[in-house]
Amino acid sequence: MRYLMFLLCCLSLGVAYADINLYGPGGPHTALKEAAAKFTEKTGIRVNVNFGPQATWFEKAKNDADILFGASDQSALAIATDFGGSFNVNKIKPLYLREAIILTQKGNPLKIKSLKDLANKQVRIVVPEGSGKSNTSGTGVWEDMIGRTQDIKTIQKFRNNIVAFVPNSGSAKKLFVEDKADAWITWSDWAKSNPNLGTAVAIEKDLVIYRTLNVVAKENSPKEVYDFINFLSTKESKSIFAKYGWRE
Repeated sequence: MRYLMFLLCCLSLGVAYADINLYGPGGPHTALKEAAAKFTEKTGIRVNVNFGPQATWFEKAKNDADILFGASDQSALAIATDFGGSFNVNKIKPLYLREAIILTQKGNPLKIKSLKDLANKQVRIVVPEGSGKSNTSGTGVWEDMIGRTQDIKTIQKFRNNIVAFVPNSGSAKKLFVEDKADAWITWSDWAKSNPNLGTAVAIEKDLVIYRTLNVVAKENSPKEVYDFINFLSTKESKSIFAKYGWRE
């Protein structure tokens, strides 16, 4: 009702609001686009969710980005920093989190049951890894998890099974679809957003890690930008994000 009254007031005053432009990596975009559509339905304010590797949207975003979103705090910090002082890294706001998973080929033909299996079996693993060049949420994830075994031989065996270090999840997905990898270290939202891509396998509770979806508004943004950010934490938005594996 509050949003409807806001919209009617704007129409009666002849106020036209510019689009809200979001930029960030692939993955969170599925839930964000659905939430954006619902916000537009309620307010009449159009929200554009631009996603993909940073290099594909960075120049455009420098001109019209209202909100940056990230798929982990470390990557969001790196992305926002690239914009200089336009986005205050101290105002990055975590909204939801999700867990890392193993995505296997359909039906899990190698019967992978755990992260340790990826070290102890003959498995081709693909991992997103920024390597100091790409701001991806996958940076360091495999090491953070398998390192918790506190066993250097297990870590060595796991690393020996990695057949590709790729700059982002899109690159990992491409190799996985081409059957050049048996297992992809990824996030639960990728499996939820692509249910026919493969079979998700949970990682051991003592090894699995979680990372966040977060947002940050451009400094001195108009009120409607913050209205959208606040909308992302409403009950309605929470139900949308839950469908894609995100939780508080």
